[in-house]
Amino acid sequence: MWAMVFLIACSNGPGAELPSAGVEARDRLALALRDRDPAVVGQRAEQASAWEGQDAALDRLLGDALANVLMSPSDGLQLLRSSPDLNDPIWREATRSAALRTGDVETIRAVWAELGESLIPVGNPVLSQVVQRMLAEPAMGSDAALNGLFGCQLLDAQPAVGRKEMDHPIGPEVMKVIELLGVEQITLGRPMYRSDPDPQAGRGPLQCTKKVLLADGWPDPMPKTLTLALRQGDRTAFIDIRSDAGQPWAYAASDARVGDRVLKSWVAFQSGKVDDLSRRYPDGLWASAPEAAK
Repeated sequence: MWAMVFLIACSNGPGAELPSAGVEARDRLALALRDRDPAVVGQRAEQASAWEGQDAALDRLLGDALANVLMSPSDGLQLLRSSPDLNDPIWREATRSAALRTGDVETIRAVWAELGESLIPVGNPVLSQVVQRMLAEPAMGSDAALNGLFGCQLLDAQPAVGRKEMDHPIGPEVMKVIELLGVEQITLGRPMYRSDPDPQAGRGPLQCTKKVLLADGWPDPMPKTLTLALRQGDRTAFIDIRSDAGQPWAYAASDARVGDRVLKSWVAFQSGKVDDLSRRYPDGLWASAPEAAK
């Protein structure tokens, strides 16, 4: 499909100043990478490859193109790692995305170590679905991939027993409320349905071990049940919600204190007391300390 022979020996050698034609080819490739159209990027990358090895910035662009648009992630990652720039956010993103597209757990871990970034749950079974989507969509970057990995990690952690009963109406605004309360991660999931596409089909939402990840937020229309998952550090809580005559209704929580605090905060939000929320639980939703004085 693409006869990309980028890894070639260059007569001028590294460090040589690019001729004007090389500078123009580099700039044209950088421009093409904004839209990430494989047809355009492939043509520009082939032209720019004549100067591979002579300019670190050009090599980084070639690596991004090869790994993340033309979908040869291992070769592109090799080129990206050969010309590192740890202070360049564009290079870091290209390198993260290339590593994830390889789908190789050890490669991903090694790259994350090189970047000095926190470990990610690459051992989660949803990785194969994430990789499949990344290989099909050049515009998909590492943020969307990590949202899938961390989202499924959290949903999969919901305990099967020990839920505490709740009985209170709730609404989509609860997502904003939890954000205002300073919770680190908020994830929504729903049960799996027989009508869901095969998880390896590359269609539909990601299917975690236990639930389907709703990465786009609160669904409309709402399914019969939802799970609202929260995480702060190593503390987690899960609130189960059902649709009762069209009204979302919180009916169970894995942590009674957190569930009660979320509901109280949602009621305050509904009554217009938005400014109080960020200060309501200064030690966090899980802390035993009482609610801050209003």
